Amino acid sequence: MTENSISITEKGFQELFDLHFNALCAFGSKFVESQVIEDIIQDVFISFWQNRKEFTNSNDAKSYLYKSVRNKCLNFIRDEIVRKKRLQNSIVFTADIEEFVIEEEVFNQLYQEIKNLPNASQQVMLLALNGLKNEEIASELNISLNTVKTQKKIAYAKIKKRLGGIIFSILLSF
Repeated sequence: MTENSISITEKGFQELFDLHFNALCAFGSKFVESQVIEDIIQDVFISFWQNRKEFTNSNDAKSYLYKSVRNKCLNFIRDEIVRKKRLQNSIVFTADIEEFVIEEEVFNQLYQEIKNLPNASQQVMLLALNGLKNEEIASELNISLNTVKTQKKIAYAKIKKRLGGIIFSILLSF
């Protein structure tokens, strides 16, 4: 220890805490909300005590405290941004999963109903669900365009009757 250095004792630490706590709270509240700042300042003082250093004067100790509060506040802000981004991604991911599950359930129910249709209607509906247009379905099955339209009409009527109008409308939206 040099001649001009200050060693922090428990009494000196308590005095330093009492002297600077409120000012550090006001300083830190410029960075983060007030309900968080007291925890941050307590962490700074705990760290200060655990890593006691010798300071050449009380201004060096004060400067150390202010820099530590600022750095901890900035770290808190950074961590909050990361946490919020993760939470947001989690919510989006969960919503995507729920939407996927609902969509799969709807398609499963639709496919079950299509299996109960006559063979000609089944073929037309399966090709329609795969994105083919009426003309492409007619060409694929080597039937007329009117036959495709008729088979779709039959299929829609039977599915609508089995599932009810509202559910059928929901199925068609997918």
